[in-house]
Amino acid sequence: MMMRKLLSIILLLAVAGTVSAQVPMRIDSKTPQHLMVKKSGIKNTEAMKALRARALAKRAITPTSDQMWFGYGNDAEAENMGLALNADYNLAVYIPYEKLAAKGATVDGLRFMLTSTKAKNIKAWVGTKLPPVGKYSQADIYITDVPASSVNVDGYTEVQFPRSIKIPEGGLWIGYSFVIEGMPDAPDDSQVSDEDYTDWYYDVYVPWLMENLNDGYPFMCSYLDEPQEGTMVFGCNLYDDMYRSFAEIDPENAELYLEMVGWDDYSPYGYAVALNALIGGGKFMNNAVSVKDFGQKYAKINETVTFPVTLTNSGKNGIQNFTYEVAINGTKVDEKTITLDKPVENLLGKTTIDLTFPTGDKSGSQNIVVTITKVNGEPNEIEAVANGAIFVLSESAKMKPLIEEYTGTWCGWCTRGWVALDMLTEDFKDDAVIYAVHNGDPMEIDAFVPVVNTYADGFPGMSINRTRIVDPYYGSSGYLDYGVKDDVEASMEDLAPASIAVKASWADDTKTKINFETETKLLYDEENPSISIGYVLVADGLKGTGRDWAQANYYCDMTDVGEDLEKLTEMDEYIIGMEFNHVAVAGWGAEFGVEGSIKGAVKAGEPIQGTYVADLDGLLIGLDRNSDDPDDHVTVLDLIKGKKLHVVAFVVNKLTGQVLNADEVELSNATGITSVSENANSVAGRYNVAGQRINSKQKGINIIRLTNGKNVKVVVK
Repeated sequence: MMMRKLLSIILLLAVAGTVSAQVPMRIDSKTPQHLMVKKSGIKNTEAMKALRARALAKRAITPTSDQMWFGYGNDAEAENMGLALNADYNLAVYIPYEKLAAKGATVDGLRFMLTSTKAKNIKAWVGTKLPPVGKYSQADIYITDVPASSVNVDGYTEVQFPRSIKIPEGGLWIGYSFVIEGMPDAPDDSQVSDEDYTDWYYDVYVPWLMENLNDGYPFMCSYLDEPQEGTMVFGCNLYDDMYRSFAEIDPENAELYLEMVGWDDYSPYGYAVALNALIGGGKFMNNAVSVKDFGQKYAKINETVTFPVTLTNSGKNGIQNFTYEVAINGTKVDEKTITLDKPVENLLGKTTIDLTFPTGDKSGSQNIVVTITKVNGEPNEIEAVANGAIFVLSESAKMKPLIEEYTGTWCGWCTRGWVALDMLTEDFKDDAVIYAVHNGDPMEIDAFVPVVNTYADGFPGMSINRTRIVDPYYGSSGYLDYGVKDDVEASMEDLAPASIAVKASWADDTKTKINFETETKLLYDEENPSISIGYVLVADGLKGTGRDWAQANYYCDMTDVGEDLEKLTEMDEYIIGMEFNHVAVAGWGAEFGVEGSIKGAVKAGEPIQGTYVADLDGLLIGLDRNSDDPDDHVTVLDLIKGKKLHVVAFVVNKLTGQVLNADEVELSNATGITSVSENANSVAGRYNVAGQRINSKQKGINIIRLTNGKNVKVVVK
């Protein structure tokens, strides 16, 4: 019972102070599950950030002429992170050899940001490898105690090493460890009722936490636009013990629980802990900045387009200001100098700046080249050239956004997404493509695992065209009931640089393969297309038996949840026999489209006819799809038998991941192509795939609106 309640507290803590997304507690050894972020707005106001910036200027260590601080991310933008529990914390970052050793580099010290006055047993360490599990501070090169009295809770705590440590070819790990004690003690759950336990949580624990956030979330981290190796790993004996206990309680899944014991790597998710190394022995450049390519965007004539452009510092003087030149299609058009509000000081430290470019008065592609010519008023000591592109359009197609909800039966807050998806489907049935992507439950599929890893920043989550990341019910508002409707309506006004129409049928009577036919139009010329087409099969009415099909429901017995969610309060804590609709049960090219689905040069406005045969035979679904025992396997074909099915096709930019447009049709039980009778008395209007009304048949796919309100698609040869 203790472990059950410990797990329930951990899940509840995920929403302490926010009520938004749940940190996933899944059986997935490759995904860290533990830490939570204290978001800006709880306590990290702009005034707090300004105070921190001033505090960061007060440092004990002054680097010499051959020393620089090395760190990932931007510590001035860091936010608190933690467990909100009495626990041990162990954090580490990797110091690479290949980027530093050519300068004869050493590690001469480190610094970190620790905000809690309750931290004890603080240690700093250096090792050639991560310390062993359970002995997280026992590094193999150097360990030192850090007195609690030396901790600077408003800035960096700095540790000078008594000797320089040379960085070997395999690189080094630096880290620090501490213990947090003094959080309110939970009552013994064997002595109190569930109701009393919940009362303690809301009446004692949450109020205490809100007054002591820096203790509940004691260390600092920032976020990288592009993940890098070794920017943040985390270990905790409390969690190790918990998962070992789970393994004893549930021996059937013991191996999976035990795989979760040990260091968790948060680096692939863009987290960068505020932990820096003092690098010595270097002959550093003074003013040196590199820049990364900044991708592609779409825009209309006579507009401006803003790109986030990332700069990396390699100079002793950091980045106070920089000068850049802009060339469009080979012609220099601009030169500007920008002074940073928050200078970059760390070696290989990064900053992202928004640069804005005009589209001009002609359609077509614009190749943009940005060159960093000066740093801090001096010539840039390294070559720094970045490329991007704008596809300028004279018109936009009708946007039918792709809406993907990220959910799981284990996620107790995800029931609000279940409600919202039905509401969105009713409100936008002809104007948007909507489906749920399940994770960590019997409806999980391989095709969407990378999509979830990229776009789900919590559960429940939602992406719209994979550019807007919002809550599936509250939307971007964070608090407005059914606020997601506003986000969907806003996305329908977005520029649509392509259109797509799809139709599909079973290939034959065995119904194991689906024939997709699409017609796509781009509204710009492209010699080497950067777009592809992805395909999805969506099912309604899915049900199952067993604990993994029981939907957790944290809204059980709650009050003041709003009219839309009222029905959830009357449902059980675990909903048995729940029916799941709008579920993505198979996907082909789900992340970046099917390779080769768009080939050759593309001309603006010319229809591109495409076909694809999707094979469902033997395709598995659910948590046991990778089991060595075939008896555990569940096939997609078995799960969808007799269910209502839809097919989806979407156009995606395979370089950026942005979905440009989407379409959906019902998959009937018939095989082959079903023709549509165009009785003149039943046709209310005819449209092309761009949504433009036409007066007569046009070659390709035509959309016919019938007098009964339905839309059908027909192919005109």
